[in-house]
Amino acid sequence: MNFFSNLTSATPYLSAEQVLTNILLAFVLGFIIAVLYRITSHHKATNPTFMLTLAILAMVVALVMMVIGNSVARAFSLVGALSIIRFRTAVKDTRDIAYVFFALAAGMAAGIGNYRIALYGVGLIIFLLVLLDFIRFGSAPRGVYLLRFQLIPTDTDDESFKTILSRLLVSHRQLAVRTVRMGQYVEHSFLVRLKRGVTERTLISQLSAIEGMERVVLLAEEGQEEA
Repeated sequence: MNFFSNLTSATPYLSAEQVLTNILLAFVLGFIIAVLYRITSHHKATNPTFMLTLAILAMVVALVMMVIGNSVARAFSLVGALSIIRFRTAVKDTRDIAYVFFALAAGMAAGIGNYRIALYGVGLIIFLLVLLDFIRFGSAPRGVYLLRFQLIPTDTDDESFKTILSRLLVSHRQLAVRTVRMGQYVEHSFLVRLKRGVTERTLISQLSAIEGMERVVLLAEEGQEEA
C-alpha cells in the first residue's frame, strides 16, 4: 500500500521563496547557456529566437519539475498532455540539440532544488565546452577548402585548371566528377589546401579566367567564396 500511495503522493510543499529561487536559478543558468552558445558559434549565423528558447526552456522545465514533484502519475499525465504538441522546426545542427538538452538538464536540476548539481554540474560543463572551443576541437585544419567548379568539356580542359591548381595549392585531392545541365558542363570537386600567401580570391579569379569556366565555388568551414 505504501508503494501505491507513493506513486500518487502530492507535490511536496514549496514556499514562495523556494519557487522564486528555483525559477530564477533556472533563468540564470539558461541565460548563461544561451550566451555560451553565442560565444562558441564564432562566425556562424546564430538565431536569436533559439537563444531565447534556451533561457525559456530552462525556466519551463524547472516549473514542470516542481509541478510533478514525486508523483509518477502526474509525470505520465504530463507526458500524455505534451504528446499532442507537434514540433515542426527542423534542427539542422546536432550541436543545437546538445544545447537544448543542456538547458533541459539545468532546468531539471534547478526545479528539484538540487542547487549543488545545478551550479557545479553546469559550471563544469561550461568550463569544458569553453576549453574545447579554445583548442578548436573537431574543427577542420586551417586552409582546407572544398573547391567545386563547372567547366565546358573539351580535350584540354584538365590541363587548363590543373596547372593553376599545382601553382597555387599545397595539395589537391579530387572527390568527384559529374556532368550537369544535361551534359553541357562537367563539375569537378576537390579538397584543396592553399599555399602560404595565396588568397581565396586569387584562386577563384584565376580559375574563373579559364575559357569555358561557368562557376567556381570555394567552401570553407566558416565561410564561402563564390564566383
